[in-house]
Amino acid sequence: MVHRRPRARYHDRLHTGARTALDRLLKNAHTEPYGGAAVDWPSWRTWAAATAGPQLTMAGVNPDLWALGHSTPATAAVIQQDGAVLADAADSPSLTALRGWLAAWEDAGRPAPETHQPALVRHDGDQGAGGWNLRLTR
Repeated sequence: MVHRRPRARYHDRLHTGARTALDRLLKNAHTEPYGGAAVDWPSWRTWAAATAGPQLTMAGVNPDLWALGHSTPATAAVIQQDGAVLADAADSPSLTALRGWLAAWEDAGRPAPETHQPALVRHDGDQGAGGWNLRLTR
């Protein structure tokens, strides 16, 4: 008799953790409205791309709305274009990080996308392959 492990509903064949993070946001997620004014999506999206770290996450949680936020292998939190905030838990470290990013964006005056300048930054790969990274600067 051959025993097979049950297959997950969504298989993450690349083991990126993306499916796990998305599942955390979809199943029993903590939700809350964003406390600021209506989200200026072009401003928020560009600011987050220019300033957030490697935990920046973009997802299509709702078929009609993009969501942008913070995730780690263990936690996830995003804000959707409509201002809804979703997190894996009310005390999520990712939710704390997202709130910090949003506060910094508000403190920066919600800068317009055109205030960011594109810059090419040389990247020397750890496996010998070098190249360029496109970065946004303020």
